[in-house]
Amino acid sequence: MIFVTVGSVFPFDRLIRTMDDWAEKTGRGGDCLAQIGKGNYEPSHMEWHRTLPHDQFSASMEQATVVVAHAGMGSVITAMSYACPIVLLPREFASGEHTTDHQMATARWLEDKPGVFIAWNETDLPDMIATAEAWTGDGQTLDPYAPSVFTDRIAAELKQWIKT
Repeated sequence: MIFVTVGSVFPFDRLIRTMDDWAEKTGRGGDCLAQIGKGNYEPSHMEWHRTLPHDQFSASMEQATVVVAHAGMGSVITAMSYACPIVLLPREFASGEHTTDHQMATARWLEDKPGVFIAWNETDLPDMIATAEAWTGDGQTLDPYAPSVFTDRIAAELKQWIKT
């Protein structure tokens, strides 16, 4: 199953519309489940829910062979906790999809991480889904924790701040 999620805060009609079109063109709508949030677009070629209770959301992530989502770290970390490849379509500030372009920066940072595939625009999405479905993983997953070099630096700064 392909699980599509837009997160819990902002609508993301561009992602949902693109996935609905993909589901129609490929005939794989029966293989898709979408959590569409507060968006205006309602899919007609795949199963969808505005929200899912936490247990259903987790079960959908666990059952998914691929997750397709916005570039939100909650979605990425959750998919990786189930060792599920994830395709990200970052929200665009210029399109009114978010308050900044931080999802573009997040996607650039994640671009070379195992199991993470970036669709920089809607036309990239079908190829990235195919790539994610073909990904074997070879035991690689994205570490959900920050590298110790980063956390050690923060700890050192906090210690200095507390001393003053």
